[in-house]
Amino acid sequence: MLETYLSWYREGRMGESQFRAVTDHLAQFGLSVEHPTLGCGMLLDVVGEQVKLPVGRILELVGLSVGPLCMQFWLSADTDVLLNVRYVAPDTQVLTFVLGGLTEHELEQVTDAVQQLIQWELDRTVALLVDLGGEAADEDDDALVLYGRLPMGPRPDHVQFRTDRLSAVPGVLAGAEVTDLGNGLSAIRW
Repeated sequence: MLETYLSWYREGRMGESQFRAVTDHLAQFGLSVEHPTLGCGMLLDVVGEQVKLPVGRILELVGLSVGPLCMQFWLSADTDVLLNVRYVAPDTQVLTFVLGGLTEHELEQVTDAVQQLIQWELDRTVALLVDLGGEAADEDDDALVLYGRLPMGPRPDHVQFRTDRLSAVPGVLAGAEVTDLGNGLSAIRW
């Protein structure tokens, strides 16, 4: 099964307090950094093994931008969403929510939470990419959002750009269907 993901491109590097605000916002929608029964957070190491850490330490590491990090958000004690956090020069933080294995209801819950998050931080939002088939590659996503180049291979199912930023990506708009969502964002489909 291919992985579904949402990638939120955000201007600026998030410090610990900014990332804490993001996690607090997501917690309002049922996504918690703290495991509901273990009382700690989980980072994943390079081989995908869970590393238990205090939630505050995880927030601190993300705030330090020490490198790409993979962590888990919990919907329940046995249902999680992977979050890959990375920083892309010159000044963009990318949060990719990997949604594999979720029920339709859980998928809607997480998608709604992320949509609310980007509305809440609209002034910092660059774009949101939705790939239901998991076929697009991160580097292609970066080229699309940061440099306005269409991928040669698979593209995300749809992209939402901040409407006032559309003029910065004319190459992306060529042959695309653009829909103003009326909330400061425009959806682009090819």
